Amino acid sequence: MIRSTLCSLRNFSTLAPLLQVALVSFVLGLAFALIEAWTCNLQDYGLEGASPDGLMARVVAVEAGALLIEEIDSGERQRLRLNRDFTQLKVPLSQLSGQVLALSHLRGYLLSCLHDDQEWCRAQCSRADQCQERLRQRESALGMLCFAWFTSLACLLLQALKSRQP
Repeated sequence: MIRSTLCSLRNFSTLAPLLQVALVSFVLGLAFALIEAWTCNLQDYGLEGASPDGLMARVVAVEAGALLIEEIDSGERQRLRLNRDFTQLKVPLSQLSGQVLALSHLRGYLLSCLHDDQEWCRAQCSRADQCQERLRQRESALGMLCFAWFTSLACLLLQALKSRQP
């Protein structure tokens, strides 16, 4: 689709194939740059101003992407979401069920957990701004932008080397 659109432009189809690829990847890179500029700081994950909380709780159930816990003191149940950008599990999820853990969480996201002073999951971020930045990095179009422009540069270099050979 992109190539056919560019072919309708004057002289695009007369370019060497490597130059066509370089031009297409450069244009895609520009599109990713615009996406990155537009979305860079617009995402709010509901973590602004939050601070980590700690509690002792028993894991009632392990759900898809979450733990259902029951606080030891109050008996209140809540669901803590698991996010690999926030926490690194050191034990299998199935092992958590039924265990009493010392948990830290940030607005419903599990950060870390200890069982008998053994670290079973480790926090990847400790403050709200760090956690938000980790989420923004994951959703960034920056990687695609770099790949597109690297492809453009590589094609231009290959074309230059090809044209220098007799």
